[in-house]
Amino acid sequence: VKQRIGKGPITTHVSLFTGCGGLDIGFANAGIQTRVMIEYAHEPCETLRHNFLWEYLKDRKTGGYYVDLEGNPLKDGECAITGKSKWIPGEETQWETKEEMKKEITWYHEPEPVILERDICEVTSEEIMKKGNLQIGECSIVSGGFPCQGFSLAGARVLDDPRNKLYKQFVRIVDDLKPASIMGENVPGLVSMGKGHVIQQICEDFANCGYDITWDILDAADLGVPQHRKRVILIGKRIDMFRIREDGSPAFHIAVGPGEISHPFLFKERLNRWRTKESKELLEKIEADPLCSFRDKKVKIAKGQQTL
Repeated sequence: VKQRIGKGPITTHVSLFTGCGGLDIGFANAGIQTRVMIEYAHEPCETLRHNFLWEYLKDRKTGGYYVDLEGNPLKDGECAITGKSKWIPGEETQWETKEEMKKEITWYHEPEPVILERDICEVTSEEIMKKGNLQIGECSIVSGGFPCQGFSLAGARVLDDPRNKLYKQFVRIVDDLKPASIMGENVPGLVSMGKGHVIQQICEDFANCGYDITWDILDAADLGVPQHRKRVILIGKRIDMFRIREDGSPAFHIAVGPGEISHPFLFKERLNRWRTKESKELLEKIEADPLCSFRDKKVKIAKGQQTL
């Protein structure tokens, strides 16, 4: 029963807007099976095939190692950083068996993911479930780094950029598959689009699918990555309900939302700072909504001080 509702010993994953698969390698290294990957562009799909499918991996050349600028091999756990390390080619070899390959490619798993090089707008939820051998509610996680060009501070930030609406495909698939949880990723510029109305609408759309939603801006450097890379990370947890019928038999219902939305305190600070009619109205709407809230402000304290 637990497996049927996405909470069993096998954690399954469907990846939307997969790109080159960075998130998926992280999921796989955590023991999570990615069943389906959907990516529109050809070059990223080729990268996915060469990293996740034995048919391609078996032809990969191996051998060589990284050294620091003084020629010393990097220690276990050290990262190869451009400008601070270099690659020393070794004798090229190929893996003879899948078992030999698995010792080095830690993210490889079976069953292998089905890679769909397609426009996500043309992929049905029924096809995703069939390709991934999943039923409604059985998927543990659906993730997606939906296109961010229209949100990014580096771009023109056009509110009606058609790419901005691709998150609706994410919502559609989540609403159909009803996974146990969801994870979305985007650029920090998403928060200020429409003076906060865009991130609020995204949260509401997912909450209305039956999920409690929370989000924040995280920096990869705080999580052990040697790079300052800030991203909006949105997490959703499906709302399930167990009850006993009048005849004494058990009943289990999934995604019984709408869910609650939890905003970080920084969002409230920004709404106050923008001082526009739109931001004021949105702040009043959130504070009046019993399903919306702001989390307490994070307070940084010096080492050795007691947390209050």
